[in-house]
Amino acid sequence: MKFFMDHMASPDWAVRRRIIILSLLWCAALVTFLAVWGKPTSLSEAIATSLILLFGSIVGSYVFGSVWEKNTQVKADIAQQAVDQGDTDTTVKVEP
Repeated sequence: MKFFMDHMASPDWAVRRRIIILSLLWCAALVTFLAVWGKPTSLSEAIATSLILLFGSIVGSYVFGSVWEKNTQVKADIAQQAVDQGDTDTTVKVEP
């Protein structure tokens, strides 16, 4: 059985996606627990705020990492195309 969307990308992104989704579910569960059954103390509020910031950081890192990797891959592909096209004969014949 495929876990989430593992069939949609490379194997390393499948592992990253699992970690990210499980982390987000963990954050959401803890915030929900604190909101429903938590006592209204400053400690609970600080924990909930930190978890929400962690949630946002995870999403931001996931998106940024994806864009960064795609841009790096595009640059590498362009550089490889340039190298492949440079295989022509570059000798110069000088005739008097």
